[in-house]
Parts: sequence; C-alpha cells; structure tokens
Amino acid sequence: MATGSVNNKSQIKNVRVPHDVLHDMESVKLNGESTAGFIVTAMRSEITRRQLEGSEENLLLSSLDALSRLEEIGTKVGEEIQQLVSIAREELQRRKPIADSSED
Repeated sequence: MATGSVNNKSQIKNVRVPHDVLHDMESVKLNGESTAGFIVTAMRSEITRRQLEGSEENLLLSSLDALSRLEEIGTKVGEEIQQLVSIAREELQRRKPIADSSED
C-alpha cells in the first residue's frame, strides 16, 4: 500500500542528475550497493565535510577551545604526576630503612 512521499524513516525527493554523474556513480558503486545507499552515504559525507569546514571564525574558536581544553588536561596531568612522584618518594623513604637494616 502506498504511504505517500514521507514516512517515519525517510522521504522521497525527486531530483535531476546529469547523465555523466549517474554514469560515474554506477562505475564506482560497490557490488550490491543500491543507488539510494550510495547517495545517502555521499550526502552524509558532504554534510560532515561542510560542518567540519565551517567558517574561519568557527575554526578559530574551535581551535582556541581545543587549546584551552589541552591546557586544562595538561595541568591536571602534571598535578597527578607530581602526586605519583610524591607517593613514590614516600614509599622509597619508608622502605629505605628496611633495605639499610637488611645489609647489616
């Protein structure tokens, strides 16, 4: 039974595609891949590419956010390394008398 051009999962779009593009698509589709599957994959890839590309301002803000986050992580890691070094130093001091007394 026909349900129209829109359902819960998808929507039908009628588009015109140049013959050479259709030919090129057919020549690179994977064995058993549907035209719809190819087009959906291509659309998702293009959407992702454009979102990542963004404007220069967005890229700059994104880079600054990444650097800020990196600084936070680096600071936290540095503090945790200092704690580990401190624990190791305390453990060495605690065990040193045992090692010294066993040499006697």
